[in-house]
Amino acid sequence: MGKIKEKILHYLGENQYCVLCTGAGDDVRATPVRYATDGMNIVIYSEKFTRKFAYLKKNLNVSLALHSTGHPIKGLQIWGTAEVIPASDARHAEYLFAEATKSDKLREACKVLNLIFIAPRRMVLLEQVPEKGYWYYVWEQDKRGREKEQEIKTVRELSNLKK
Repeated sequence: MGKIKEKILHYLGENQYCVLCTGAGDDVRATPVRYATDGMNIVIYSEKFTRKFAYLKKNLNVSLALHSTGHPIKGLQIWGTAEVIPASDARHAEYLFAEATKSDKLREACKVLNLIFIAPRRMVLLEQVPEKGYWYYVWEQDKRGREKEQEIKTVRELSNLKK
């Protein structure tokens, strides 16, 4: 496993909330959600009647953001493709949060939730390094599954990367 991938997985494991961004046409939405991980994939459960699912029917491209609230500053941006998995799909129960698997009542309540499974294609971890400023750690995966990592020390260098 690469050093940057390891840093990103560690940061994802330290958190459980993020902001999920979806959009259709000119309308975009940012929603705070709880997540879990399956390797680099992001797993989110959400009420199936919310607007984000109307957007996901039109556009499966999503982004997510996490950030620290203290110092040193740290944050993660994720770009990926979502797959909506309804409760009727056998995979739905695979990813239930631990507390939901311990209770029949909670398992039953989860039937009104859809699972959003996000396969990331790019992640950028921002980390404030004392005495050195901000560093960016980029992880990308192409359509063939090949991974690439880059350590970047300036915003200008980051903005010059191909998307």
